[in-house]
Amino acid sequence: LATQARRQPGSTFKTFVLTEAIRQGINPYTTLYASKKLDFVDPEYGPIDVATYSNSYRGAIPLAEATLSSDNSVFQQLTLDVEPPNVIETAYDMGVSKTRELPDVASVGLGAGEVTPLDMATAYAPLSNGGYRIEPLAIRKIVKPDGTVDAFAPERTRIFSDGVAYEVTRILQNNVTGGTGGNAQIGVPVAGKTGTTDD
Repeated sequence: LATQARRQPGSTFKTFVLTEAIRQGINPYTTLYASKKLDFVDPEYGPIDVATYSNSYRGAIPLAEATLSSDNSVFQQLTLDVEPPNVIETAYDMGVSKTRELPDVASVGLGAGEVTPLDMATAYAPLSNGGYRIEPLAIRKIVKPDGTVDAFAPERTRIFSDGVAYEVTRILQNNVTGGTGGNAQIGVPVAGKTGTTDD
């Protein structure tokens, strides 16, 4: 299941939207979006009909705060502003396998594609290690009968600055201490994002 089960990631995909926004220079603390029910037609992506999980809205709120409440309406607007193909490319850069063929749709930032648990673990890792994507390895070394050893080191690639990693991680830490991820508090510093899907 960890490597082969493809599932919609739901709101955990908002992390890639937030990361792309910060990569584009958008300040998550001063940039405000209206938390409201969305019902309009986008000229490129067609009908947009998005509500929050709880059907409650808070007016103009900063992106950082919208992350803590996992506001679908704000993240739908942000996905369109940073552009869905850029969100997809950021997800690939961070570690989602390109074989997943994420759909270029308006709702991709809300988790419309399908990924595996390993994709998500790989893609979240650059946030905790200063912006480096590390390819997961199943085998670290092979010891042959004659005693020789074949060792394998993970491939490490910088995909964004440690400043981007820091800002996203800081918001996701706040998400655990005061947002939707409160159940993940385990007595050590933790950063994370909740996500649910229906049907």
